[in-house]
Amino acid sequence: MIIEDLNDALGGYAWLQRNLADALHSWRGAESDAEVATFLHSTARRFEQHSAGWEALLADSPALAASERVRPPSPGWEQLFDGAATETAERLVVLIHVVLPRMLTSLERFAGHLGEVSEAEEQRFCAAVTTDLRAQQSRGVALLDQRTPAPSQRRLSAALGRRLADLSC
Repeated sequence: MIIEDLNDALGGYAWLQRNLADALHSWRGAESDAEVATFLHSTARRFEQHSAGWEALLADSPALAASERVRPPSPGWEQLFDGAATETAERLVVLIHVVLPRMLTSLERFAGHLGEVSEAEEQRFCAAVTTDLRAQQSRGVALLDQRTPAPSQRRLSAALGRRLADLSC
């Protein structure tokens, strides 16, 4: 992979996970359900760790201006964090059925373009992040299933999916 493209992808993941962590911390603060608040907090902590890891992988060459590469991966992510979800079910559906699937798909595609030798560190970190995200998604699905019936989840997921259709990683 060309180093500029690699740094753009790394910067996008760093920005996304940092801002997701911030959003989840604010959602957790508004959450009255202790189990959901705990889940949001643990997910936010994972995102903070991932963001730091992505930033650590950025090339430190001044010619690449690594800090300028930490930016939204596509337009629209800022609006997601400005209140796309206000209720518990919406928050969980946005995270579990919209954001995490897009991130996982993006990470799988990204990993497929990494060189086995030249980008082995990025491959290892990508695999670790993917494992973490799948585990959080599984915990989140169980939590959401306890709080919202499946038909409501599907309707909400479809509506939010349409509203957030332009988001990509």
